[in-house]
Formats: sequence, C-alpha cells, structure tokens
Amino acid sequence: MSTARSSSRSKRFETEAKTLAKLDHPNILPIYDFEVIDGNAFLTMPLIRGGTLRDILNRGPLDALTTWRYLREIGDGLQHAHDAGIVHRDLKPTNVLIHTDGRAMLADFGLARGAGQPTHLTTIGLAIGTPGYMAPEQVMGHDVDKRADIYAMGVLTFEMLTGRLPYIGSNRMEVAYATVNAEIPSAVKINPNLPDELDQLLQRVLAKLPEKRPQTVRDLLAQMARLPQRRTSPPGVAATASVVSAGPAGGVAVLPRPAIGSNGPDTTSMKAMASSPPAPPPAILHGSPPPTPTAAGYSTIRTLELMGVRPARARGRFILNSYFSNFVHVARDVTGDRWPEVAYASGLVQYIEQDAARDDQLASPVESLSRLNEAFETIYGPESEDMIRAWGRRATERWLAEGRHGLGGARRFVPGRQRKLAGVVKNFSDAMDNVRGEHTHAWLQVDEHQFWLVHFSNMFSLGRIKTVKSCYVWTSSIETILRWAGLANDWYVEEVECGSVTGTFDCAFAIRSAEQ
Repeated sequence: MSTARSSSRSKRFETEAKTLAKLDHPNILPIYDFEVIDGNAFLTMPLIRGGTLRDILNRGPLDALTTWRYLREIGDGLQHAHDAGIVHRDLKPTNVLIHTDGRAMLADFGLARGAGQPTHLTTIGLAIGTPGYMAPEQVMGHDVDKRADIYAMGVLTFEMLTGRLPYIGSNRMEVAYATVNAEIPSAVKINPNLPDELDQLLQRVLAKLPEKRPQTVRDLLAQMARLPQRRTSPPGVAATASVVSAGPAGGVAVLPRPAIGSNGPDTTSMKAMASSPPAPPPAILHGSPPPTPTAAGYSTIRTLELMGVRPARARGRFILNSYFSNFVHVARDVTGDRWPEVAYASGLVQYIEQDAARDDQLASPVESLSRLNEAFETIYGPESEDMIRAWGRRATERWLAEGRHGLGGARRFVPGRQRKLAGVVKNFSDAMDNVRGEHTHAWLQVDEHQFWLVHFSNMFSLGRIKTVKSCYVWTSSIETILRWAGLANDWYVEEVECGSVTGTFDCAFAIRSAEQ
C-alpha cells in the first residue's frame, strides 16, 4: 500500500489508479483499489517479493538469454499499454518488478498519460522522468509519445548487456546534456562479446529524433529477435563435431560425436558432454536455422534416444476434444476481430461462432492444431511470434485452471528444485500422452542442471516445413507450467531441435538451470 499527503501527489496517485485500471496484462502490476481518506491517497497493489530489475543489475551485466527474456516480457507489457493509448514515460530498472514466478512486471505508471491528456502535471523541468533513461525530446521538455518508451527500452538493453548507461555524468544536467548532444556510444566496445549488429540496432533505438526509431515496441522486439546471440566467431574456424545442441546462452553449440563402442553408445561420456560447457558456437540468429542436425546421421533427438529416451511414432489420428476445444477457444479470444480470417485460413470455419466439443473423447483431427498454428503465421506475419506465444500461454493457463490436465496441484509436488521439476516434467509428459491417446512424449534428466523434453510427431508441427525454429506454442506452454509450479526463477526453456526444420516433426526442448 502507498500513501501521499500533498494534493499534487494525491492527484498523481489518482492519475496512476485510473491509468492502471485500464490495463490487464501479466507483465503489468495490477491495482486493487484507490481511495482518498482525510486528504490521504491510497493505492492498494499486490506485494511483489522478487525485488526489481535494479536489484539484479546491481550484480553486474546479464547474459544474452536472460536479457532477451526480460526485454520480451517488458516489451509485451509496454505494447499492451501503448495499445491502450498509454505512454509510461518513466521506464527504468526500479520500475520493473520481478515476480516470484520469474515474470518481469511494469510498475509505477504515475508519470504515464493517455493520448489527449494534459501534461501540466508532469512536465516541469527534469521531474518528468529519470535522466539517463529519458529520450532527448523528453529531456528538452517537449511533448512525448510511445517512442520515448521505445528509447528507454534501448537504454535498458544497453545497460543490461554492458552494466552501465549509455550516457553518464557527475550530475543530472551532465547526463541530460549528453543525452541530447553526445554521439550514441558503442555497447560492443564495452562488452566485446556482443555482436556488431547490436550496435547497429542501438543506433536506431537511441536515435535523437523519434521518427528514426522503431515506431512500435512490437517492431523493436522483432528486430531484437533477429540479432545474433554473441559476436561472430573468427572466420576459418572449422567445427569438428556432428551433434547439435543449444548453448547456455541460447545459441547453437556443436558437441563432439558420442563414442559408440562394441556394446553401444557410451552414455556416461554423453552425459558428461551434455553437462560440460560447449565450445564457443558460431553466431546464430535467434530465429535462424541451426546447422542441419542430420548431416552426419545424428541429431539432438537421436542422441537422447541413445541416452535412454524411448522413441515413439504416432499412429493415432485424433486428440482429445477438450484439449483441442481449449486452444480454439483461446485462439478466438487472442485474435479478436481477426478470428474469422484465422479460422478460414486453418480450415476451421465451423468454429467461428462456437467451440468444439469439450468432452474427453479422442475425436479431433490431430493435424488441426498445426493448421491453426500455420494460420497464425500466415495472418500475422512478423507479429505472429508474439501472438502465438500469447496463445500458448493463455491456453495453458486456462487448461491448468480448469484442472483437466491431470497434473495434480502444484503444492503436492515433493520439495527440492530438481525433484520438483522432475515431477512436473513427468506429469506433463504423461498428461500430453493422454491428450494424444498414445506415447508420443518423453523426457530425460541429463544432470542436475538440465532436463530434456521430446515431442514426437509434435501436433503443432505436423506438416509445417520451416527454415527457422518455430514451436513458440510449446516454449510458451512449458514456461507457463514452470510458473504455475513456482519454478520460473530456477529454470528456463529453449527449443533445441525443431521438427519443422528437420522434417521429422519431432521437437526437443531443454529446461536448463538458471544457475548454470
């Protein structure tokens, strides 16, 4: 609970309450109540115990994977605010709270305003924001729009990857002057491991003129998704390996070929390889295809099979009606007015006005969800990843809330981060086998730092041939399960092998320890 005594601060609190009342998003701190008693204004909000992004940055720069995860969550919340006509205007690490489930949440909309609102409450001198994070036009006291928030996103990116702000000075005025007049500094010169492409993007995001920046947060996130994870390896370095895996920062690493003796694969050495730090990988774009994993007869999934994962080939043609109906229902909510387009593109016109049957019969065609996934990509184009992630997250949240998953309650899991995750992954795999009516999911704990999850004949991938990894539904769904189980702070998810890229339609995901 927060209080304020002066009339001006009371007015600011009232503005913040009215602003937050318009926003409902998992990455925005909600408001429960607002009232004024005896001249004192009260805002009631949930207590977030995870601290702030500033607490995390005080420990030093972040790795690329953690940075992009936080930026995506901050950006998703910010885009939602912008869609509602609200500009934050004070985006900085202390205004980003970290939920106990790992989510980044935007807070302190006291300086925010909607389109058309007067600015006299918050445009006096430098009180309109925080020097270092304010856009040049904001520093000069000009009216600002959502592009000022986009500038602040660029500052956050710079700080999270380098450990310092783009512009520094001995006082507020020096920082403000540098923001308006100094050249945009190089993040790569501060952190040589960063890719040159990051500097090129920051030149646009931190541009002095708003019209030269990305015009929406959604566009900024799409450009960030195309960045390499790290600096390009020196030319001429040849890889001498044949098994592809995902490096700890989300890039693709090449592991040595597993030893195969007369008695079969040496699983001990394979476990050691999986748990040891991989060799520095080539620079791989977030959305670019990995090296062909079958080039030497091996793939991530084949390696897991050699390590004991029981392979499977789907024979059934149908999935549970209730599971399919849930994803159709949420797709209608997520797409809104564009649902008829998506329904027509996926061949599901019969569900434009109604849900599918919600019983526990295996009667929904298994390929329907992959067609629906493809329709999202066709209709939304560059925005499809965000839309598909939201679809997967909300459908999984609804599935969990209804209790139809068979996972049991999160509190019933045994204590201990590894044992708890093992229970979650096992029960999730069993539940998805139930959805398919046969064994098509498997998992393996390689060591204390990583679990592997395989979807054979992935129902969101069937028939979809892609050049980039694109199973955003599953990544989002697994992340949601981890949040539900209270494990989001301890583990993160990445797609290692995409069956739409390999043509096998078998997909592998790594659940890795955040402490690794």
